[in-house]
Amino acid sequence: MKIKLTLLGILVSMGVVSAQTATTKPVGYHTETAKGNAFTLMGVNVGNAIAAAGEFDADAATDNDADFTALLDDGVNYTVQNITSGVSAAVTGFDATSLTTDLAVSSGDSYEIRADVTVGSLFGADNSAGLGAGNASSADVVWIPTSDGFSQIFYDDGLGFPPRPAGWRAIGAGAADQAGTSVPFTAGIFVQRRQAADLDIVFVGHVRTEATSFSVDSGFNFLNRVLPVGVALADTGIENFIAKGNNGAGDLIWSPDGNGGYAQYYYTDGGGFPPASKGWKAVGAGDADKGGETLASGYAIQRKGDAGSVSVAIPNGLDL
Repeated sequence: MKIKLTLLGILVSMGVVSAQTATTKPVGYHTETAKGNAFTLMGVNVGNAIAAAGEFDADAATDNDADFTALLDDGVNYTVQNITSGVSAAVTGFDATSLTTDLAVSSGDSYEIRADVTVGSLFGADNSAGLGAGNASSADVVWIPTSDGFSQIFYDDGLGFPPRPAGWRAIGAGAADQAGTSVPFTAGIFVQRRQAADLDIVFVGHVRTEATSFSVDSGFNFLNRVLPVGVALADTGIENFIAKGNNGAGDLIWSPDGNGGYAQYYYTDGGGFPPASKGWKAVGAGDADKGGETLASGYAIQRKGDAGSVSVAIPNGLDL
């Protein structure tokens, strides 16, 4: 069963995304389509190049072989990923050999540090992506998940009153420039298109080649697939981290179906009544095996239990 959602029907309206992908090592691109007069959930599956990498020398974010003051720039937002665990966290400060971060690390863990992608780098400082410009009521809006909701970013054409320079603004934040607003690499974002025409948006950047872990709270979590190519549900390994159950009783994966709604996938260990075979299924599709369905670039996990974490594997044989 494919279910179309209305605005704020669950947490926020979700639209459709279709994707075309091409990659090279280590740079790639993918094209996402923001549907006209709709909300589109998408993931930015590419990012910035690695700014620093190595191994931590202690049970803290210390690398005595590094010189972070030479590798990292003041005033730039960075994220460090513990490659060993897949978990990432913001870098809030650094000196020559250590990072200030909430990331849990152990001696010997490998890490990578990348500058965060921003609204300006993704869509162009001057809105070269072509999102609908205007004011807070008429422009297209980029919804970026935060710890307590969403940041709502739009491109102000500067034609309102009082007049002001064109640029990226946030609803409710006045004239403050938002071009530098970070987009977490683990987050799925929404593009609220207020124009009738579809808009293709091309994201270009470096690809990640390591498994990634995501924190998930009870309720809806909007996530980025991270991998720049389509991956089948059966190859993600997500089933190892979610609550299982028949007929959607466990956690649900909401993946854009390309037709204006979302396919809802769940994993079952089998059995139950009516009997089901073990594997990925779709709500409303009976016992049909859905393990071969492709996970969209941006998707949601509906967590029905307590908060936890989910890790997405690099499929065997995937050439990145």
